[in-house]
Amino acid sequence: MIGKQQTAWIIGGSSGLGFASAKALGESGSRLIVSARPGDRLDRAVEQLQTVTNVTPLPLDLTDHDAVAAAISAVGAEVDVVVLSGGGPPPSRAAELTVDQLDDAYRLMLRPAALVIAGMGLAMAAQGGGVICIVTSSGVRDPIPGLATSNMMRAAITSMAKTAATELSSSGVRIVCVAPGRIDTERVGALDLAAANRSGRSADDVRSSSEASIPAGRYGEPHEFGQVVRFVCSPEASYLTGTTISVDGGKATGLLS
Repeated sequence: MIGKQQTAWIIGGSSGLGFASAKALGESGSRLIVSARPGDRLDRAVEQLQTVTNVTPLPLDLTDHDAVAAAISAVGAEVDVVVLSGGGPPPSRAAELTVDQLDDAYRLMLRPAALVIAGMGLAMAAQGGGVICIVTSSGVRDPIPGLATSNMMRAAITSMAKTAATELSSSGVRIVCVAPGRIDTERVGALDLAAANRSGRSADDVRSSSEASIPAGRYGEPHEFGQVVRFVCSPEASYLTGTTISVDGGKATGLLS
């Protein structure tokens, strides 16, 4: 809407790809509502983001589903853009999964994502449009060894996002997934360390092997990912919905990846 400052709600915006996305949107002029678990990390993120735009903190634990529903009810009418960048579960092997691991991953990832997609999708449809951007993973396209529950839940989130995008497109609501490959974040560093511990190698060796498999020859920087999210959420991407964009340095080999 002309003359109206865009309001973006960044869920999981205190660090990593969520913070990078928040910063990119703030630098482009959006007012921000930033959610993450309450604590020093959220406080520091808000302080940094306030140097570029107006920021309202909204502490939120995604595993508290009543709190997620309440937050959607509280901000739904004022938000133009939602970026959901939730954390991932611990490493796991498909052949060794327990029911408890599946339940934990569902509560951490799929259930809150479903609440956000459905709740904010309907709120945006009622106000004439909006954008929901879901940060997923390259594991949706090519399952990542050792991350069974993450691969499963992110694939389910992507399926719901695609279905909801089809249902809500005529109401002006766009839903797009952005799938990072190896981006240089704390989470990826922890995964490299876990892989190193499993294989008996050093974390540096694991990273070097990963970089060698990427045509760009390096891990991506968080700000590079944030700029893709900024574009997805902008009016320039107004015909983009119901799809997944890979940000992986060219590692995907499919023609449409």
